Amino acid sequence: MLKKYILLFTFVIAGCANPGDETVEALNTLEFQPGVMSTATNSNSEELKSLHTANKKAISSLTKEIKSARVDNLRSVDVFDNRHGIDNVFQALTKLEQFDELNNIYLKDQNKEGLVQINKALKPITEKNV
Repeated sequence: MLKKYILLFTFVIAGCANPGDETVEALNTLEFQPGVMSTATNSNSEELKSLHTANKKAISSLTKEIKSARVDNLRSVDVFDNRHGIDNVFQALTKLEQFDELNNIYLKDQNKEGLVQINKALKPITEKNV
């Protein structure tokens, strides 16, 4: 009997999770180390712009998803209440801002390798959301 209650409770808790929680968790556990700046030797500017645009689109999509799921209806009281786990949400949004800045820097420096690294890091997270 106890096992049935535990199983039921687990399903109820899982059903209460916000849609953005999985994305937030994936971003917060993502390990990414910016690479050494190296300028592209064989890359043309169209290829770099294409990678930059793809990364920008992924970052924007993830940011919108998280904000609509967890931030848009947020009350100011919830920001200081640790029970809502909002600090994890802001941590994930900060990481996305950092990716956006790196993406811009890599384009400016014509660092194809860096742009590809960002794409590879974000691809599994964006594919889960499709």
